[in-house]
Amino acid sequence: MFYPLKFDHKYIEKIWGGTKLQNYRDDLPEVDGQIGESWDVSAQEAGMSIVQNGKLAGKTLKELTAMYPQQILGEEIEAEEFPLLLKILDAQAQLSIQVHPDDEYAAKYPGEAGKTEAWYVIDADPDSYLVIGTKDCSESEFKKAVQNDEINQYVKKIKVEKGDVFFIKAGLLHAIGAGIMLAEIQQSSDTTYRVYDYGRGRELHLSKAMDVIDFKLSSEKRKGLKVCGDDYDYSYFCLNDKFALDIIDVKTAYQDQGDQQRFYILTVVEGSGKLIYADQELELDEIESVLIPAYSEEFRIEGNLKLMKSYVPDLEKNQEQILSIIE
Repeated sequence: MFYPLKFDHKYIEKIWGGTKLQNYRDDLPEVDGQIGESWDVSAQEAGMSIVQNGKLAGKTLKELTAMYPQQILGEEIEAEEFPLLLKILDAQAQLSIQVHPDDEYAAKYPGEAGKTEAWYVIDADPDSYLVIGTKDCSESEFKKAVQNDEINQYVKKIKVEKGDVFFIKAGLLHAIGAGIMLAEIQQSSDTTYRVYDYGRGRELHLSKAMDVIDFKLSSEKRKGLKVCGDDYDYSYFCLNDKFALDIIDVKTAYQDQGDQQRFYILTVVEGSGKLIYADQELELDEIESVLIPAYSEEFRIEGNLKLMKSYVPDLEKNQEQILSIIE
């Protein structure tokens, strides 16, 4: 039987990185620049997760998936590699305005992969905003505006605050604004096409970006569908063929076990607590993630905390659950 897995954090410097992570973690490296990303559950070579706890300590997520594909991923997950990537992003400055390709377009370029993602805002400075989508422009007008440094008039800005959730489909133009820290669940991909970078001198990918931007796409703050309980509330926020994102608001305790059909990831987005399984106990600090393998044993989470649950869904089953709630 398998058990809940915690991983070492893989920190990545970014030109736009911030200092908010220092308020939550004591294992940040001493670097010249700022830490922009923490890859917390990843099978990407650029930030491979290594197990921190239990008998599997020292194993990489890639090794575990290869050794125990069914036990880790689940009986219904048809993937050769771990399909999701969980990051924490800390933006002190505006990220580039960018877009990600879908699987079909990315397949034309060896080494690239499609990327759809979703965000949970953990912290946001007053008046901070996200760029999500375009407005009032044709493709030619937008391209000309990029070249003339006039892009701001054609992008949609949405003010955000702690607890907001957004779904960013491949093809949707977007950017994270300054002063925002968020949890991001996405396809296991690092493919990004930069459209505009505020003169910071990094490579742009305008030709590919213009191929994949969907000018009809937009996204608003997700409202979610909440089911209230005595010990915890459960809310459904995002559901698509790549992943689902739910929020579990634990008041006192939450008990669960592995779903043999599929793995899931639990990320503490607010508060703290502890996870108890067998004769073991894991501390769950804010912005800590735990992978629950498909064949994981029973566990109990105690405390006052909010969890983001990420997983590859059974679309039909999930839709039936949601419809039963609505009815």
